[in-house]
Amino acid sequence: MSLITTATDTGVARIVLDRPDKLNALSPTLLAELTEALAAAMDDDQVRVIVLSGEGRAFSAGADIKSEDDDFRNLLKDAPMDMVRTRQRVDEWLRLKAMPKPIIAQVQGYCLGLANELVGCCDLVVCSESARFGMPEVREIGLFPTLGFWPQRIGLQRTFELVTTGRFVDGAEAVRIGLAMQCTADNELASTVDALAEHLAGIDMSRLMVTKAAVNSWGESVGFYDAARRGAQFHALYHQAAGSHGG
Repeated sequence: MSLITTATDTGVARIVLDRPDKLNALSPTLLAELTEALAAAMDDDQVRVIVLSGEGRAFSAGADIKSEDDDFRNLLKDAPMDMVRTRQRVDEWLRLKAMPKPIIAQVQGYCLGLANELVGCCDLVVCSESARFGMPEVREIGLFPTLGFWPQRIGLQRTFELVTTGRFVDGAEAVRIGLAMQCTADNELASTVDALAEHLAGIDMSRLMVTKAAVNSWGESVGFYDAARRGAQFHALYHQAAGSHGG
C-alpha cells in the first residue's frame, strides 16, 4: 500500500503524504516513495509546479522514530558512520532543494522535526492557522543537519532560540518571522494554495525555472548550502555529547 498519493491537473502535480493514522510520520518507505514521485513530476513535461501536502490533521509529525530505532541506536555507537550517513541525507535534501520546478508546501497542523527539513527544501510555504512548526527532538534526540534551512529564512538568532527551546510556532508567527509566506484559515488553505499553484503554472516554464535558479543562487553564494553539509558533523557530534543519548 502506497504511503503517498499523486494527481496532476492543469500543470500542477499534487503529492500528498498519505499516512494520516501516523500523522504522516516520515518513514524510510514514505521518503523513498516521495523521492520517486518528485522525480517523476520533474520529468513530466506537463508539470510546471508541485504542491506537497499531508493528509489529515497534520502535515507531518516528523521522522518515524520507531521504524528507525535500531538503526539510530547503532549509529550512536559509530560517530564516523553517523556523519557519513547524515552527509548522504543532506545531499538528498540539497538535490531536492535544487530541483528545477517550484515546489509549494501546504502545511496544516504539526510540522515537526524532520518535516521541517522537507519543508525547507520547498520554494514557497503556505500554512493554516492550525500549523505548528517546531523541532522538539533537538532537546533529546538529535540536531537536524540542515536546521530545517531556518537560518536562511528566519536568521541565526531566531533559529538558535527555536532549536534550543523546542517551542512551537503557530501559523501567524510563522509568517511574521519568515518560516511561511502566507497563513490562512484552515478551511481556506487548499483553495489558497490551488490558486497560487495555478498562477505559477501559467508562467512560461523556462522563465519559471531560470527564476528559481536565480533565487536559489543567493543561498549558495552566502554559504548556506556549505553550512548544511557541515551540519552532518555537528549532527554526529551532538549524538556523542554528554546527555544526548537519553532519546
